[in-house]
Amino acid sequence: MRSKEEVVQEYRIQSIQEATMRVIARKGMAAATMQEIADEAGVAKGTIYLYFRDRDELVEKTFESAMSQLHARVDAAMELQVPLDQKLRAMLGAVSTFFRENREFFRLYISMRFPEGNPQQQRRQKRTCQPQYQTRVQRVAEVLQRSMDRGEIGVTDPRRLALFIIEGSNAVIIDRVMSEAPSSADDDVDFLTATILGGIKK
Repeated sequence: MRSKEEVVQEYRIQSIQEATMRVIARKGMAAATMQEIADEAGVAKGTIYLYFRDRDELVEKTFESAMSQLHARVDAAMELQVPLDQKLRAMLGAVSTFFRENREFFRLYISMRFPEGNPQQQRRQKRTCQPQYQTRVQRVAEVLQRSMDRGEIGVTDPRRLALFIIEGSNAVIIDRVMSEAPSSADDDVDFLTATILGGIKK
């Protein structure tokens, strides 16, 4: 059983991280300040420093927490004992649904993938983002390799195919998130699954 203090601390950290995503969503990574994040979270700026050393650590931990949630959903989809087309649909659906439910995280995700700020901040953000990204690529590549071994799909470089699938789906999801009249998440998943498995040749 967790103590009352632990529950309060967990709630406060979650509130600060959610506020961080909202401020970054409005102002961008480089312009988001600790004071604005504190105001958004409804706490004193000094309270944030009880849990995070500086703004960079706050952003990194917020990113890591959100990505852990995303990876958990994708992992659950990858572990399904179903044919590849259903597994691929579940994986793409998990990503699409996550970004729909966590729109504030989208700007943080883009900022970490394509860093803003001075060179030192950019290098630090890349160090935070790259392990998460490479882990995701490796997990998808392993699923594809097993499908190749079973003869479900043609033999090719599984890692490069994983990159193609991840970046292609990211592009479609980004377009929907940024669009004023987006397509439905189900339509996006249908399109991606059909294109990846069926190709574009007539």
